[in-house]
Amino acid sequence: MKKLTLFLVILFFAASAFSQDYIYLKDNSIIEAVVQEVNINMVKYTKYSDPEGEVLAISPNALIKIVFSNGYVRDFSGGASPAKVSSSEKDSYFALGAGFGRSYGGIGIRAQGRFGKKQGFGLHGGVGYNPTNIGGVCFGLGAKFFYYRWLYINAQVGTVYWDYWVLDPSDDVAYGGISILAGGDFFFGDHVGLNVAIGPTIVPNDELTLGFDLGFIFKF
Repeated sequence: MKKLTLFLVILFFAASAFSQDYIYLKDNSIIEAVVQEVNINMVKYTKYSDPEGEVLAISPNALIKIVFSNGYVRDFSGGASPAKVSSSEKDSYFALGAGFGRSYGGIGIRAQGRFGKKQGFGLHGGVGYNPTNIGGVCFGLGAKFFYYRWLYINAQVGTVYWDYWVLDPSDDVAYGGISILAGGDFFFGDHVGLNVAIGPTIVPNDELTLGFDLGFIFKF
């Protein structure tokens, strides 16, 4: 248990370490920032070293590009970008995913909605087939708190696995569990991304196991 807790703490801080944006200026300087807003007139940001500090602003005409923490690059080399915001910069969205893990119900599909701004919350539900034990259709339902854009803490309930009585194979029993996962939705463009999360799962008889999510997601 102590090793698992230590691993989750390391995962949390390692993910947070990459939660910064880079603003590239035409004078060849680079600002390490947390971008708050981008529009046709200005870019608002706080310094990465002081994310809760003063909100600063700069004209898009002074920029070459912004590299966001999720990997998306917004190019300003042709002048100020239009007011339209790319879907990769939108904080509220709907996404479909396919993968393996707790929220996918084993090997399956998942629907998710995210709401809010830099911080927000999300709801998701998935269904799939669990190949362990005798298999069976499993599901997962949960809620996410996005503490910084695409990084989240996820609490969910669902079917963990199936089992049966040896004397009566037709008497299938589904076992549920509660999972607390830490992870992120990493987007590599306007729509396609990767979902990765890991954390403990409590199953019947207070048994503690390791749960995870790994899947591809498509954002609308």
